[in-house]
Amino acid sequence: MPKTKFYKAFGLIIESDFVIAQIPETDCRTVDVRIVRADLSGLTTEERKFLQEDAIYARVEGVAAFRVTGGRLIQVDPEPDCSDSRLGVFLMGSSMGAILHQRGCIPLHGSCVTDGERSILLTGDSGAGKSTLAAEFLRRGWKLITDDVSALYDTEGVPMVQSSYPSQKLWQDALDRYERPESDIHSLYFTDSREKFGVDVSRYFFDGRAPLSLVVRLVPNMPRCDLAPIEGMTRVDQLMRNTYRSNMIEKRNLQRHFQRCVTLATKIPMALVARTPGEDCAARMYDLITEFLEEKHHD
Repeated sequence: MPKTKFYKAFGLIIESDFVIAQIPETDCRTVDVRIVRADLSGLTTEERKFLQEDAIYARVEGVAAFRVTGGRLIQVDPEPDCSDSRLGVFLMGSSMGAILHQRGCIPLHGSCVTDGERSILLTGDSGAGKSTLAAEFLRRGWKLITDDVSALYDTEGVPMVQSSYPSQKLWQDALDRYERPESDIHSLYFTDSREKFGVDVSRYFFDGRAPLSLVVRLVPNMPRCDLAPIEGMTRVDQLMRNTYRSNMIEKRNLQRHFQRCVTLATKIPMALVARTPGEDCAARMYDLITEFLEEKHHD
């Protein structure tokens, strides 16, 4: 029987029955989360409900069935033809999102970058350009904290982002713009005749927690590239809308989650950034965002 492997992601030590290519292994054996192979075909109807008390079940066609319980255990019943790279996307995405919800943090959907003292969370709908803009920040000397799921914790009243793992998911057009050695790139999956790649960004990765300084929502395909502050209760709406897999929040915890978003919205400035199609838009957005951040820093 193959040995289990040990990984570190989201500040947690993960023991896994499966190879997760995008995450480096660790020598630490103080396990927080276990990912185990399991036969889930015998679950009861109640156990197959998506959202249960302290448990989440989901089945993804062509990938696997997953059951996540207690913020500590991910049971996986994979389809025979599912590749390790495809399975890893769901383990580190939806499954870890469920773990984070169950462990009491606020997971937001977005890429986060830091200069060591400040961090910026880049949010937006799928295809808005979050990872591409994050790559622009990395090109300018910033570090990646997380690519897709940002785990927020309240540390003595300060919102902090916990690093995930040193990998980005990029489409081919983003790869063409930001050159990476072939050894850093591996294929993840195909969708709609497009291929998505996992890119090793260990050289540009910040490992730890950093204070959250700004939340940006990207709005694509606009006539001009511009920035507008988000004010008032609209900030709360942005946080609620960008909560990662908000359907994983138990009904009894919805009010608590809303209140936490209200509190967070009073502490963190936010902005909308309109994105136009074009090769130079990422550079323009970088300038707009960093200038706005400097203004807020000196307010």
